[in-house]
Amino acid sequence: MQLGFLGHNGFAVGDQSAPVLIDAILLPRYGEEYTSSPVEIYPPRTISLDLMPVPSAVVISHEHSDHYHLPSLDKIDRAVPIVVGPLMIDRAVECVEALGFTVHRLAFGETRRYGSVLITLFPPGADTVLWESRVSQVYVRDAEDPEIGGLYLGIDALISDEFVAQVEDGALPRPAAVAVSNNAQITPPGVFGSLDNLRSAEMSEHLGRRAAFAGLEILQGIIAGTIDQSSVFRGSHFLVCGGGFLKDYEQMGPFPFSEQKELASLASDLMRWVDVFGPEPGDVLDVGPEGIRRTGRLPWLGTDRPRFAELRSRRDAFLDSGDVIPLRRIIATQTAEEEESALRDIEKELTYLARVILLSPLGQDLIEATRSADRDVTPLVLKLLRSHSEDVSLAFDLGRGAFVPVRDVPLAEALETYPYGMVVHASDFAGVLRGSLQIWDVVGIALHSWYANETFGSPVALLFDALGEQARPDISCRVYDLQLDAIAKGIE
Repeated sequence: MQLGFLGHNGFAVGDQSAPVLIDAILLPRYGEEYTSSPVEIYPPRTISLDLMPVPSAVVISHEHSDHYHLPSLDKIDRAVPIVVGPLMIDRAVECVEALGFTVHRLAFGETRRYGSVLITLFPPGADTVLWESRVSQVYVRDAEDPEIGGLYLGIDALISDEFVAQVEDGALPRPAAVAVSNNAQITPPGVFGSLDNLRSAEMSEHLGRRAAFAGLEILQGIIAGTIDQSSVFRGSHFLVCGGGFLKDYEQMGPFPFSEQKELASLASDLMRWVDVFGPEPGDVLDVGPEGIRRTGRLPWLGTDRPRFAELRSRRDAFLDSGDVIPLRRIIATQTAEEEESALRDIEKELTYLARVILLSPLGQDLIEATRSADRDVTPLVLKLLRSHSEDVSLAFDLGRGAFVPVRDVPLAEALETYPYGMVVHASDFAGVLRGSLQIWDVVGIALHSWYANETFGSPVALLFDALGEQARPDISCRVYDLQLDAIAKGIE
């Protein structure tokens, strides 16, 4: 079966004269329609849309903006069917239909032919984190020879239990290859990552310095971890994808260990009888039980070599410099009146956030932190930064089950006083709560946190659950309307 790699988690599968596109971002960046902090696909690409063949279908695995991109869909013929799974958020489907497309909702386990391939969707594994729980994993097979194992796209989640069961029962052939996502986003010393902890002993001066991280740990997690999930992947070949974007750490450039071609080459040297391949944008591959072979290049999409070299050089220079990237704001400096409006909008949402906290594992951790304290402790603080007035601190009072104003203290003191906390510019946090930004846009870059529990019980992990599309499509999907407006105005 033929496979064209489009970058990040994007694929063109089957006959390349009329392929099925999966999670295709067809522009250099996404997010430009609504944020000053757009995300560039990495490695960078050259794209000639006038040479792109008309696809047989487009599959969208889920609604996150690195997979679901309305401006990219706008480049596609409206007669092409758009395929989504049963868990895709209604508002996301409505926006696709607003562009003039027909959307096919494919039931999990149902197989349908598009072009030269068979497409079957599966739900993610049962223990997948909530914010990735609407993912549709994709099994692609050659329609002319369906009994030969195809390519399984694990896409941002644990492998589907239903898929494993069907393979074990003999209802589906064992996959010839599986695409695994390296979404590690390892940040170097001096850079604060999305789920990093300001109170970690591995950091110094609260500026994101940490101990060394071995790239082989990534390979262990995504390859050995996949094999360990089920015996159905023993003998399958691997495509290492994902992680193909730059967050707005302009000084740093790309994340370390995000060159999948290099990681895969190392893995191939360490493994026997199994191919591990890290494609670059534009690679055309032949994928089958005998292995993964590069057979050519796409005529309409390729790697931008000069930009690729420039970005890698920028990262090398940053790593050599020892510099630090501080917390930044995304929404431009506001007037005093706009800042006050932002604060009022935040206060309107605090009741919802308080309830979510009380019902979450984080809430149990806050109770434990208070119960074991020698004195009265308010366990969590939200520190809101402002330009025209003093910063504002809101503490979570367990007795009231609510956020209450407290004396604002410098960050270093807050880290000593409160076992849990977040610091963010008020304008940016209000932007998330209004729907002009998504929570994914601000974490790490514009929002830092600290905590005394495990990573996936942290305040930021709670915000992923509470403010992402899973729980709050009413606010997080408003950016889709901004994208539609930009498309209608002809803005790219």
